[in-house]
Amino acid sequence: MNYQFDKEKISQHIVKYGVDMRPPVLPEQDRTKLQDYGNWLVEQFPEVFETLLVGPRELRVQRTFLLPNAKRIELATFILTNRGPVYTFPVRLYIDRPHELDIADKDKIFRRAFDELRSRFPDRTVPRVGVVHEIVFDAGFINSLDIVASILKNDLWRQRAKNIRILLETPTDDKNVNIEIRPTYLQRTGTPNGGVATEDMKFGVIVNVDINNRQVAGDLSKAEISDILAFASDYVPDELVKFLNNEE
Repeated sequence: MNYQFDKEKISQHIVKYGVDMRPPVLPEQDRTKLQDYGNWLVEQFPEVFETLLVGPRELRVQRTFLLPNAKRIELATFILTNRGPVYTFPVRLYIDRPHELDIADKDKIFRRAFDELRSRFPDRTVPRVGVVHEIVFDAGFINSLDIVASILKNDLWRQRAKNIRILLETPTDDKNVNIEIRPTYLQRTGTPNGGVATEDMKFGVIVNVDINNRQVAGDLSKAEISDILAFASDYVPDELVKFLNNEE
């Protein structure tokens, strides 16, 4: 398979920052503090956080992103999970075609938002912080199942595969690096053919990268968090592309 992964082929890219807080913050127990925090996010960073939504057991902030083709998409940019908060920053979205979103200084916004959260919940510990990059590489008309299956050495395995998902753990001395690779479809395009529309399938390869620190007993320091963010920024997409292309 002669497909080469390339930064220019990224059709969608979303970055998520996850914080493991113990004990977790919960809407049913910390509603007032969380609402105040959600309003603070909206006031401080309107380019990412726009509308606060609160339910009996849910609190999230979302934003409507306007795209150049006059379409719009709503994304939850702050949510609470059972383990802790997740902050979401879209970098590029695929709606009919790739659209760049100009959100500068994602790491700085996350750090300020995280520091503010810690100041409001000083009794919580944070043993883990992670950065997840959700990326889709455009494969054009090359079947992305063939691209992913080409990693397999056995010809019979490649021929029989109808779907495939590869999970890789590539840890460093002090960080966990988990990579998921799987095929997907990008879109169908109609082409007139003698008055009859034919459809050509376009493909993509989903690559999700989860980078977080090895478990610690207590709180992560600010320096340790900065190190995680810097490592993730350097790894994606440059080192990731080299890894996917089996380059040194």
